[in-house]
Amino acid sequence: MTFIAFESFAVTTVLPVAMAELGGTQWYSFAYAATITAALVGMVTGGNWSDHAGPHRPLMVGGALFLAGLALCVVAADPTAFILGRLLQGVGGGIDSVILYVLIARHIPEGPRPRMFGLLTAAWLVPSMAGPVTAGALTELMGWRTVFGLILTGAAMSLSLLLFVTRGPAPQAKVSARTVFGRKGALSLVAALLLVLLHVGGHLVPSLSALVTVATLIALVATARGILPPGTLLLRGAPQRLVALRAILGATVTSTDLYLTLYLQTERGYPPTTAGLVIAVGALGWALGAVLQGRFSSEHATHRRLILVATPLITAGPVSVLCYVAAEFPLLAVVAGCIAMGTGMGVAYPRLSSATLALVDTHQHGAYSAALQAGESMSVGATTALTGVVLAATLSSHVSFSLLYATLAGFACVAIVIAARSVSERSRTRRPWPAST
Repeated sequence: MTFIAFESFAVTTVLPVAMAELGGTQWYSFAYAATITAALVGMVTGGNWSDHAGPHRPLMVGGALFLAGLALCVVAADPTAFILGRLLQGVGGGIDSVILYVLIARHIPEGPRPRMFGLLTAAWLVPSMAGPVTAGALTELMGWRTVFGLILTGAAMSLSLLLFVTRGPAPQAKVSARTVFGRKGALSLVAALLLVLLHVGGHLVPSLSALVTVATLIALVATARGILPPGTLLLRGAPQRLVALRAILGATVTSTDLYLTLYLQTERGYPPTTAGLVIAVGALGWALGAVLQGRFSSEHATHRRLILVATPLITAGPVSVLCYVAAEFPLLAVVAGCIAMGTGMGVAYPRLSSATLALVDTHQHGAYSAALQAGESMSVGATTALTGVVLAATLSSHVSFSLLYATLAGFACVAIVIAARSVSERSRTRRPWPAST
């Protein structure tokens, strides 16, 4: 998880430089979202696969794809090869991210489980502080390819150790590709293709771009209904509402950091190291929040109260950047807002995962672990595509970035409303959702 975190923070810092060198600045949003988009397929497949065959083999295959994608990014000679590497990285990372959740759900009792999820989140501590700054410095001194090379080496070593400690007897029954992929796997592939089309549509002529964007969004919503638990899009059911809440929070925070780095470098003239430092200091709050939430009990009522406290803190991130862009607030206000946002996410993420898994049956852990991450993946992919369209429009950069962060602040306010509704709900009725699908 530490190397996954380093890659996540490093990419936001070096991506403007990498895409400029490769001649693909116009594909900036897609180059970032490619990993999240492809992760959809890996998440759904990994959830089904682990439920039927155990976690070891999916972990091995997912890790191999993740490493192959990193290697392709290192040697990429053009934007196409780089984005292809990001896509491979996403499929493999999507599989392994679900497997980590399944391992925790299977081997850690419910009582200490929030602390374990908090520890997993706290593994982002060093990367959050050192990742953006280190990546920025390496980019300036040695080039952005060095960053991906170091991540490749570290990820390969850690994956080898993880495979060693999770080894076990092979499953007796053979698992077919049809069982692993299934209907939801096919739908996840459709959703990934729709997200790609959404990004491509933003580069068409304005009239055609609008038509493609609207049609693709409608198709994406219809596809999401088949991937996510029934009632998620309508906020019906306690675990379904938590899946939707994580999707909104993930899209808000990811887009806030991604475009802040771009804005600081392209519009304010800051070098990659300085832009990375802003993200690093803000991300320190994430680890702080993870440690703080681990000190509270694992009761469901505690989960909901902590989530309600966390969502307003997350709102501080996009609001502070909006004030910086539109009202010329000092950069220090952005740093403070990002620290608050990170603290909120450090509290919310472990509690969202623990609360969701506590509300569903054991045989659904893989399916709901996949739903938590697939929902976030789709929301992040769609949000970055739409914000890319906004930035590509014939508006001034000042207006475009102001509109972008006003929209993200609106998303955060919606999350507050959903969290408040979750706290007020006293029922813990479970809605069956067959994991076999």
